[in-house]
Amino acid sequence: MIEIVMVRHAQPLWDPDGRAVSDPGLTEHGQAQAERLARALSAERFDHYYASPLRRTLETAEPVSRALGLEPQLLSWLEEIRLPPMDGQPAEHVYAYIRQARARELARWWDGLPEGESFRHFYDRVAGGIEPLLVESHRAQVHVRGGYRLWQLPGQSQRLLFVAHLGTISMMLAHLLGLEPVPWMWEQFQLDWAGIVRVRSNPIAGGAVWALIAFNQCEHLADLVKPQGPAWAEPETASPAL
Repeated sequence: MIEIVMVRHAQPLWDPDGRAVSDPGLTEHGQAQAERLARALSAERFDHYYASPLRRTLETAEPVSRALGLEPQLLSWLEEIRLPPMDGQPAEHVYAYIRQARARELARWWDGLPEGESFRHFYDRVAGGIEPLLVESHRAQVHVRGGYRLWQLPGQSQRLLFVAHLGTISMMLAHLLGLEPVPWMWEQFQLDWAGIVRVRSNPIAGGAVWALIAFNQCEHLADLVKPQGPAWAEPETASPAL
């Protein structure tokens, strides 16, 4: 049995001094979220710990590392979908740009944002990261039977922790659960900052499939009052990378 726990990074500070940055750290609120996340995960045991190398995930992962006594292995394929350069742009301009991008015809979403990473490349990057990781590092195998993919997993139980992004977590879920990947998938998986997702292998037909057993667990954040942030960074108007 393998259980995979995926955590979205805490709230990032995208617009210090009113101008956008491409690799932000956390807000004060995000730092508090990360500390509570660490406290929530401290009672759990993990055999392996992975994280995106972007700053907002590293700052989320740091208190988790202290709580668990583990250092994450950094994997570049866990990075969020790559956006066009926006460093130094006024926050309101970025908000308007993202709002226009969200209003595009769905067929154009496959291309990603202009000068950014295409959705097809993004999905292939993430799917081409999680499956080889499970096969090469965790002794899993994939077999196709009657046109359906079944996993063969080692007898020893393993628990894996990932600290990543909404987009990458959405792509991991799509690949593991056998869902059709579409470029608005993160619009369908509404995962809060520092929210927890749990996926577990489920035996079936002599193999195993992946089962979603928990999504957007946020009980550890219940005592935090979310501050008012800039409108362009709110979930209903934001890029998946936010």
